[in-house]
Amino acid sequence: MKRAATRMMTSEAITFEGTTAMTDRTLGDDQHTGPTGRVVSLLKTAALVVTIVGAVPTAITAYHAWQYKVPFSQVSHRLAQYEIWERNIDCKIEYKALSTAEGTKIDAGACDETGDISLKVSTDDGKATYEWIAYNQLQKPGEAPPPAGLIDLLIGAAQAQDAQPGKGNIRLAQGLEVVCQSLVSKTQLVRVVREDGKCFREIMSPVRGTVDKREEVPCETKCTAAG
Repeated sequence: MKRAATRMMTSEAITFEGTTAMTDRTLGDDQHTGPTGRVVSLLKTAALVVTIVGAVPTAITAYHAWQYKVPFSQVSHRLAQYEIWERNIDCKIEYKALSTAEGTKIDAGACDETGDISLKVSTDDGKATYEWIAYNQLQKPGEAPPPAGLIDLLIGAAQAQDAQPGKGNIRLAQGLEVVCQSLVSKTQLVRVVREDGKCFREIMSPVRGTVDKREEVPCETKCTAAG
């Protein structure tokens, strides 16, 4: 019995000693490889973060393309157009109009306060779109603000071409005048414009620049969502 007990104790001691020895080696290995493992883990995390951060602008652009129903490649330009609308929302522009032989009508005008140029392109089928040309895209160092002169040049060119029958394809037409306009939301802008002695209420997208609805209204109509 004593011998058996001694053997059991010896066996447990050996097992305990073996286990301790293995644990020491394992701890020793962890102490040796731990910092390297942590560095690798940090590098992987950093790479993942960089990938995610790099994808964020693309995801935001894709969301805006879906939100405003514009092509992915035009998102930046269309958002810039909205910013110009915001900047000129209190500007009542008097447009000068040109119409081409093909029936397309172009109304052009500049805001006196900002110098930004507004263009409205209308076709025979009733469709119309607005496009802005920012003043800082035209300005050159040392030169006076060009918008008014540019519009006058367009009108002058049209007059010169009309003076030569058969050579010009642009003719003058009566322009429109902004009675009021209101930026109801980022997806809706309401304008009342006077054209050919009548007033029209236009509901449009300030981001896309498209006129979604146009109807004749009394000239005292308010520029609100309800009309």
